[in-house]
Amino acid sequence: MATAKASPAVLLALAAALAVLVVPAAAACSAADRDALLSIRAALTEARLGVFSSWAGTDCCAGWYGVACDPTDGRVADLSLRGEAEDAVMAPAGRPASGVMSGYISDAVCRLGRLSSLVLADWKQISGPVPSCVATDLPYLRILELPGNRLTGGIPPFVGALSRLTVLNLADNLLSGPIPGSITSLASLKHLDLANNQLTGHVPADLGKLAMLSRALLGRNRLSGPIPPSVSSMPRLADFDLSENQLTGSIPDGLGSGHVLTSLYLGANRLSGSIPASLLRNSGLGIVNLSRNALEGAVPDVFTPRSYFMLLDLSRNRLSGGVPRSLTSAAYVGHLDLSHNRLCGAIPAGPPFDHLDADSFGGNTCLCGGPLGKCT
Repeated sequence: MATAKASPAVLLALAAALAVLVVPAAAACSAADRDALLSIRAALTEARLGVFSSWAGTDCCAGWYGVACDPTDGRVADLSLRGEAEDAVMAPAGRPASGVMSGYISDAVCRLGRLSSLVLADWKQISGPVPSCVATDLPYLRILELPGNRLTGGIPPFVGALSRLTVLNLADNLLSGPIPGSITSLASLKHLDLANNQLTGHVPADLGKLAMLSRALLGRNRLSGPIPPSVSSMPRLADFDLSENQLTGSIPDGLGSGHVLTSLYLGANRLSGSIPASLLRNSGLGIVNLSRNALEGAVPDVFTPRSYFMLLDLSRNRLSGGVPRSLTSAAYVGHLDLSHNRLCGAIPAGPPFDHLDADSFGGNTCLCGGPLGKCT
C-alpha cells in the first residue's frame, strides 16, 4: 500500500510549530542586577505616583516599571524613569502628571554592568553627584540622560571612556567645573546637552573631533574663552547653542560653512569682531541669534532668494552701516531684530520690512523709513 505524502504546506506548518517549541524562554532577571536595582530604589523617594510599586518579586525583567532586560541572559539593559512621561503610570486616565523624586543616584547603578541606557530625567529633586563609576564601569552605555534634576559636582572626568555613548544629556542641573577634555573622545556621540548648569572653563579646543555630533547645546552656563575654530569642521552639526555664557573673541569664519547647520545661538556673550559673511549666506541656516554681544562692522549684504530665516536676531551689538538691501530678496524672514545698534540710513522698502514694527529697528543711530517714519 502506497504511503501518503505530506503536502509542502503541511510540512511548513509542522516546521513552524517545532520552531516555536524550541525557542528558549527569556532568561529571568540576574539576581545581582535585582539587588542593584533595589539599592538604587532605596536611595530614591517618589510617593505620589507609585513609580516603584511594580518593583516586587524576584524577576526584575517581568513588569518592573522602567526596567528592560536582555532576554538571552537576564541582565538589565535599560533603566528609564522619566518624570514627565506620558504612559499609564505617569499619565493616569490620560492626564499627564509631573513627577517629583528626591534622593540621590546610588553607586549601585554601576553594578548593572550590561546597562545600555540610563535615564533618570525631569524628577526635579534628585540631588548629589553623578557617580564617577558611571564613566568607568558601564562600558556598554549608549544613552546617559539625567536632565531636569538638582545634580551637583562635576561631570565625571573619564566620561570619554564610554566609547559607545551616543547621547549625553545632563541639562538643567547644578553641575559645576569644566567640561572634561575626555569628552572629545566620544567618537559615536550624536547628542550633547549640558545646557543650564554652572559649568566653567573653556569649550574644549578639539570639540570638532566629534564628527558624528548633530546637536551641541552648551548654553546658559559660565563658559569663557573663545569659540574653538575646530567646530567649523563638524560635518553633521545641525544645532549649536553657546548662548548666555561669557565667551570672548570672534565668531570663527568657517562656522557658516556647515552644510547641515540649521540653528545657531550665540547670544548674550562677549563676542567681538565682525559677523562672518558665510554665516548669513548659508541657505540652510534658519535660526541665528547673535544678540547682546559686542559685534561691530556692517551687516553682510549677502542674502539671496534661498535665504530662509525663521529668526534673525542681531540686536544689542555695535553694528554700523545700513540695513542690507539684499534682505528684500530673501525667500522668508519671520522675525528680524536689528535694534540697539549703530545702524544708519533708510530702511529698504518691501518685504520683509513691510511686516515688521518699529521695535525691530529702534535704538539705532540714525535709521529712518519704514515703521520708523519718513526720512527727513
